[in-house]
Parts: sequence; structure tokens; C-alpha cells
Amino acid sequence: MLRRFAPAALPAAFLAPLLALGLSAGSASAAPSASETSLAGVSPDNIAGLLNFCTQVEYISYDEGNPPLDGLIAKYHSVNMTGGSKDYAIGTAGMLNHNGTNFDIKTLPLEQKKAVCASAVKAAQPLL
Repeated sequence: MLRRFAPAALPAAFLAPLLALGLSAGSASAAPSASETSLAGVSPDNIAGLLNFCTQVEYISYDEGNPPLDGLIAKYHSVNMTGGSKDYAIGTAGMLNHNGTNFDIKTLPLEQKKAVCASAVKAAQPLL
């Protein structure tokens, strides 16, 4: 079972993905724009999984999220008949794996979730 923690209660190591995205723990302030967020340090497989999650929960449209999702899956073999990538699975659960540390984006305010999802679309482009 996945336990949710309030972002402010997380140890400093778990705050790294938030800080890398320009987000503050527990903040309900305005979300940064997609151009202000960065997914540096997040694997292509995790970005693909995150795109899958974001499309399923409609934080981004199917037309926006599915082409880069399909491209990443094809290029990096994130999903295959013999198994798949752990990072992809983590991403499909709405989790960022930033340099080995997991962060649940579902704990963010809605606008920040959408900003992270928009950033995933942008981050996928150079990886295709």
C-alpha cells in the first residue's frame, strides 16, 4: 500500500524533486509555468509513465500526451512483453523518481500537477 505523506513532513532528500521543479513543499501558491519547471534527472521511462498518468487523469489531453508517450515507449522499450521498466510503473502511479528519490505528484495542488505534466511533455521532446 502506498502511504501518502504531506510534502512538508518529508525528509530533505524527498524534497529534491520539488525543488528541482521550482515547487515548494506544502505550498498552495500559484504553480510555476511549464517553462519554469524542469524534469532534469528523471529517466525517460519515468517521464513516459508520468505522461501515461497525466493523460489518464486528464491533466493533459490525449492529443498532447499520447504522441510523446508512444515515442518514448518505442524508443526506450518502457513496456514490453517480458516485463517493463520499474521507472515507467512508478510514473504511471503519478510518482517522479528524481535521482533515486520518489515523489508523489498527487500531493501537489492541482495547478502544480498540471505544470509538472506539461513539463513532462516538454521534457519528452528532446528524448524522442
